[in-house]
Amino acid sequence: MRFYPKNLGLCGIWIFSGIFGLQATTVPDLQKELGKITVIDIRSPRDFSEDHIPGAINIPAAVCPEKRLPRLGAVVIYGDGIGQDESAASAALAKKPGLTVSILQGGFAAWKSSQGISTRGAGFKRESLNYISYARLKAMKRARVALVDLRKRPRHGDDPLTDLNAEFPGAKQSRTAKDAISGAASLAVLIDSGDGTAEDIARKLKAGGAHNYVILAGGEMILSRHGEAGLQRHGVSSPLSR
Repeated sequence: MRFYPKNLGLCGIWIFSGIFGLQATTVPDLQKELGKITVIDIRSPRDFSEDHIPGAINIPAAVCPEKRLPRLGAVVIYGDGIGQDESAASAALAKKPGLTVSILQGGFAAWKSSQGISTRGAGFKRESLNYISYARLKAMKRARVALVDLRKRPRHGDDPLTDLNAEFPGAKQSRTAKDAISGAASLAVLIDSGDGTAEDIARKLKAGGAHNYVILAGGEMILSRHGEAGLQRHGVSSPLSR
C-alpha cells in the first residue's frame, strides 16, 4: 500500500488518490477556500440554473475536452454526486495548461447534505427528488453505493423478487436508508416495488438534510426486465415500451 502526503496544493486542500490518479478535496476544505479558488460545475446547464455552489462556473462534462480556459491555477470541479462520474472531465481539464484540478468528494449532493450555501432562493419550489436510471446504476462503481431494499415480499405464487446480489455484484446492501446514509458508501440507492415507498423515504431524508440518495427509476419493474424499456408478447408491444 502506498501513502501520499496530504498537502500537495493550494492551502493544503488537495488529497491525492493513489487508486485513480486523481486529486480530491472535501466539502469542509472547499468551504474554507470558497471565493479564493475557481469552482467548476460540470452538471447540465438546467441543473446549474436551478441551484449551484455560489461563484461556480458551469462547464458541462461533455464540453470540458474542447473548452478553452485561461490559466486558472487551482480548480475544484463537482458533478451531481448521485451517479455522475467526474473522472473524464477532470482528466480533460487537467491536460490544459495552468490548471491543477481536484474533484469535490461526493459532488453537489455532499455539498447540500453538509448544509453548504447555494444559489437556490427562498420560497415555494416544486418537489425535486433524485432519480437514477438502471443503466446509470449498472455503470457506477459498486464501492460508491449502498442498495436499500424497500420492495414488498411476493405473495405465494407471485414471481420472486430480483436478486440484487446477482444484478449488482459487489454492491453493499443496507437494511435501512439511515444505515446507508451513515455508512461508508457515498450514495444510498432506494429500491421499491413501484408503490411510492422510495419517494416517501426520500422526502424524510431531504427533511433531515440528506441529499446523498437516489431512487431507482422503475424499481422492481425495471429490475425484472434487466433495464429493458418494455416487453413484447405474442407480437404485441407493451405500453411500457412506447
